[in-house]
Parts: sequence; structure tokens; C-alpha cells
Amino acid sequence: MDMDGLLKALHDQLRAQGYRLTKPRCAVLETLSAVPSHLTPEQLYQQAQQHYSKLGLVTVYRTLALLERLGLVQRVHVKAGCHSFTLVRSFEGHHHQLICRDCGRVEEFPDCALDNTLEQLHKRTGFAIETHHLEVIGRCPKCQ
Repeated sequence: MDMDGLLKALHDQLRAQGYRLTKPRCAVLETLSAVPSHLTPEQLYQQAQQHYSKLGLVTVYRTLALLERLGLVQRVHVKAGCHSFTLVRSFEGHHHQLICRDCGRVEEFPDCALDNTLEQLHKRTGFAIETHHLEVIGRCPKCQ
């Protein structure tokens, strides 16, 4: 999906959930869609100000919280205590990520062989599993 198609799909997802497309939200989405890796909220704030100069850091945090709750962005755990965010580029199924430790590139992959493991975990613990998050960290072909 090209960037314009991705932005339209994201806008449609927000509208479908009853949210308005404010200038700050659009600035955050445009910035995330242009970056193939992940950004910290502070990095996102600095870059998104190019799209909307009145953007505030608190607004970036609130927008990220909303987008994460809606499944449009995903939190990336790279360093202890440091969270970054990346745009979910596929709206179907689970969202799993390959993360390059060196350049920060994030690539989604759709295949998941955890269904049986999750079912066994549910049976053993009684825990009602709603979703899961899988990150595989290593080095991309370019950084090897």
C-alpha cells in the first residue's frame, strides 16, 4: 500500500471509530507513515511539527495512546524503559514485528504459529487471552 493509500485507510479507521481528523492527529499519522522504523514520542513530536507547528508534546502522547488503543500504532520495546511507536501497516490479523537492533527498521510479518501455544496456555492457566504482541529483534540484511 502506498503512503497516500495508507493515510486514507488510517483516516477511515479513525472516522469509523467516531474520531475526528484533527490537525494534530493528521500530523502524527503523516509523520509515522513516512518513517519505515519506529519513533519515540519526542522524536515524533520534533518531526511532526513540520506538518503542524502548533503541535504539543502532550498532544503527541495523547494521540499515540488513542492510536494504540484503536490498533493503529504499535508500541515497540527496544531499550529498557524506552518505548517507541510504529504505524500498523496492515489492519488484518495479528501484528508481529521484526526489529533491527542497529538501524531501527521495523518490518511487520503476518504469519503466526502461536495459536496452539496460546490455546494450551489458556487451558493451563484459565487466562482469557485477547491478543498478543510478538517482537523479534535482530539485524536486518543491510546491517549484517
